[in-house]
Amino acid sequence: MSVEQQQQLLASVDSLNPEANSAAEEVNQLTEAVKSGQLSRAEYIELVKDIQHRINIHQDMSELETLEKINTAINGLINLASMV
Repeated sequence: MSVEQQQQLLASVDSLNPEANSAAEEVNQLTEAVKSGQLSRAEYIELVKDIQHRINIHQDMSELETLEKINTAINGLINLASMV
């Protein structure tokens, strides 16, 4: 999947948990920052992994589908950012 497809996946997150929605939005903002050169790939990967770790710790099991969606998009974005 492309960066844009991963961002669309994140944009489709609509959780009852505001933290999950916030995490998806934050990752999209960081993705835009790295795309525009405001953030290095290494910084981006570190920040996105921190968000992923935070959301995995606090996510309610009833929101498993949302968690899987966020993790899928984040892992894809990290893989894409690591490619060079």
